[in-house]
Amino acid sequence: MTSYNVNLACGSVYVDHDSWINLDYASSGSAVQQADLLGRLPLVDGAAQLVYSSHFLEHIPRSQVPAFLAECLRILKPGGVIRLVVPDLENLCRTFLSHRDCGEHEQADFLVLELLDQCVRRELGGELGRYYQQLRSASQRNTEAMAFVRHRTGEDLIAPPPPPPRKRRLREVPRKVAAKVERLWIRAVLQLLPKAFREQNVSLAAVGERHHWLYDFHQLQRLLAAAGFVAIERCTAATSRVPNFPFHPLDLAGDGQPRKGAESLFIEAQKLG
Repeated sequence: MTSYNVNLACGSVYVDHDSWINLDYASSGSAVQQADLLGRLPLVDGAAQLVYSSHFLEHIPRSQVPAFLAECLRILKPGGVIRLVVPDLENLCRTFLSHRDCGEHEQADFLVLELLDQCVRRELGGELGRYYQQLRSASQRNTEAMAFVRHRTGEDLIAPPPPPPRKRRLREVPRKVAAKVERLWIRAVLQLLPKAFREQNVSLAAVGERHHWLYDFHQLQRLLAAAGFVAIERCTAATSRVPNFPFHPLDLAGDGQPRKGAESLFIEAQKLG
């Protein structure tokens, strides 16, 4: 059986090669297959030599994480490796306290956004998105704050904004209209709920936008061990036990820094051979 590598919840960052299978909730290109990532993965048992997933585990409801890891174990061949990248709760907390203790309150305040916004936001982009927009639209660019954001999260606010959306093809229009109608319908239905309930419990953030949990190494180590993985180790954006791992584009940006910033935790584990 031919071995391959799997990238789960790849978004628009993936390796376009025959040796890679890229899966996501919605396809972002011809090299990405649409799949239900919280159900049974559309892959056979024991054929993958690597399962990679970056900044996805924290978006999974905590009660469904064991089943997700069990699926990763199922599709890996004996001796195969899982490589997970997530926001590092320990790093976030320690960095916040360090900046606050040093009186660097602007940086500490950003750490609060970095830590909490995606856990509690109730609308698209949340407070973090508004802060990014504020930095981009300020009359005098705060390059120091922009550089700090890039260091922490990988978000490049200094680079030129992306080009305008391409002209829609005719076959895409019905999908866009259907999505808009769906959003309007949801908002109308929500108006039937008591206002206090809506304000405290309802979120209109996009699918996959919110964090359901945050992890440090020790939490992930226990979860992976419980799922049956062994040889669980912390890595960096530029180190891996996987030969010829494609650090770029997966974990390193063009400048050699972690693609998702200093907040990221890298962890690898193996399926027992």
